[in-house]
Amino acid sequence: MAENKQNELRKETHQKVIEKLQHSLPKDWHVESEEGKENTVILFHGQQRDGGIHVKLAPLFAKVEQYESDKEQWIEAFVEKVSLIAREATQKHTVRGNETKLYPVLRHPSFVSNEKDGNVVWHEHTGETIVLYALDLESSYTLITKDMLKEAEMTEDELHEAALNNLARLESTPKRDVVGENIFYFFTESDSYSASRVLNQDLLSWMQQKINGKMGVALPHQDVLIVADLADAKGAYMLAQIAVDFSMRGNVPISPIPFMYADEGLEPYMVMRNPKPRHKYPSHGGRKKRPPER
Repeated sequence: MAENKQNELRKETHQKVIEKLQHSLPKDWHVESEEGKENTVILFHGQQRDGGIHVKLAPLFAKVEQYESDKEQWIEAFVEKVSLIAREATQKHTVRGNETKLYPVLRHPSFVSNEKDGNVVWHEHTGETIVLYALDLESSYTLITKDMLKEAEMTEDELHEAALNNLARLESTPKRDVVGENIFYFFTESDSYSASRVLNQDLLSWMQQKINGKMGVALPHQDVLIVADLADAKGAYMLAQIAVDFSMRGNVPISPIPFMYADEGLEPYMVMRNPKPRHKYPSHGGRKKRPPER
């Protein structure tokens, strides 16, 4: 798509999102956009003027540009999800009584370093990822805060254990793709916890039994976990490129850097040179009804 046409399409999409949100947001909510920043809209509640909920439009732009004939459908779906964010943001959510709805979610460490009040509960994972915790709301979820834990009289260890136990109960069936001597397994379940499955040690051990070469792992965004049976350096490069491609397409990116799995641990690796032309891969994953997070 030509750059001029792309810019015009983005401006048009941005304006339509603003107009539709003005009519569909719950009472006391309003939407604004910063001048010159057409890739984000900000939701404010009541008289609030600081912070707000920042919603990225990049995932919507990608869909509209790829399927321009269906742009109205994509915009309507996006507006519906954003309105849902606003409705659920003002509801009171409690941990006690909802222990079976607790799940771990992965984010890049910058997520908490950019957080102003430091109230979100998180746990170290790798240099590229941290573990946060979500209370599932069926059509969305809210992140667990220290205040919520205090109210529930629950420790962080208890939260971690409950979330992992719930995660282990989720179905995990990968799609398999073979490229040369390299095999890629894509976990793309429709529950928004696909990437979180990397925390299921039993699942990783099961996958390790299938691996003949080196075991690669990628966590590009929350809706996909990629496990790869890497036969050679080209396979490792391919996984690195897939990780970068996918991280730019997901609603909630995690890390564009792939990992090697060994001794029940993940070690990030970087490819310093290109052993073959860039491999184009289809995009797997992405829950339709999950709203993007701020």
